[in-house]
Amino acid sequence: MKENKVKIGLEIHVPINTNSKLFCSCSTEPGTPNTRVCEVCLGFPGAKPQLNKEALNKILRLALSLECKISEKIVFARKIYFYPDLSKNYQITQYEHSLGHKGVLAISEKKINLTRVQIEEDPGKLNHKDKFSLVDYNRSGIPLAEIVTDPDFETAEEVLEFMQKLKTILNYLGIYNLEDSSIRADVNVSLEGGERVEIKNVSGVKNIQKAIKFEIIRQKYLLKKGEKIVQRTVHFDEDSGKTFLSRDKESEEDYGYIFEPDLSIIEIEKKYLDRVKKELPELPHNKFKRFKTE
Repeated sequence: MKENKVKIGLEIHVPINTNSKLFCSCSTEPGTPNTRVCEVCLGFPGAKPQLNKEALNKILRLALSLECKISEKIVFARKIYFYPDLSKNYQITQYEHSLGHKGVLAISEKKINLTRVQIEEDPGKLNHKDKFSLVDYNRSGIPLAEIVTDPDFETAEEVLEFMQKLKTILNYLGIYNLEDSSIRADVNVSLEGGERVEIKNVSGVKNIQKAIKFEIIRQKYLLKKGEKIVQRTVHFDEDSGKTFLSRDKESEEDYGYIFEPDLSIIEIEKKYLDRVKKELPELPHNKFKRFKTE
């Protein structure tokens, strides 16, 4: 029997290690719940965000290290959705005009194309108890680099290799705290003959790999039985190692992206771009090639 071709794409969220949040002066250090907050990161009426230049600089370093083309102008947008951990009912991110686009990161067997690298703010965090949930907004506004790949992966092992290489680059750049932060990812998995299923907000590289393996097995089983794979969003349960239905999958149009009126368009000047390029360290894969040649 012919094997169904697998396609996997990632939307990776990397917390950036700045001293203050992306659009305000609140500390990024851990603290008692809901104490690292202000009018800006909670979205109070009249509060005006201001971009953290350190976050821009670090995410630009990442985009260049991933061989992205850098936009001359970057524009922020509001991604509108309603969820308890999002106090202002929208997330400041990028959409049509991201910081970097058309990047690439090579693994053993192939090159993985990157759709974009963009800047966005983290929402808050839900702490689930037995019969209720608590919301901690300390994380709201933490700067994130979002890395969106093309659906170029075919196995969980390829994803694992990619994530390990990405973490090594982040470590070399010094923009990510490996001990205190966790990379999270939305994972899109589809099999030939079925629709795309998104596994939402999987935390940690090992769990990303486990979630992909389970979802591939689940979809293969349904297709073998003659059932349809419909487009939906699922979550991964770490304890059971299984995915479970969250909701029907939204499209990008459902988020109602609009231009962020409180932030100006930012021009990336050539002089600034050249300076950041010169400050980049020798990356691990380039160092390996040099040592191998010598």
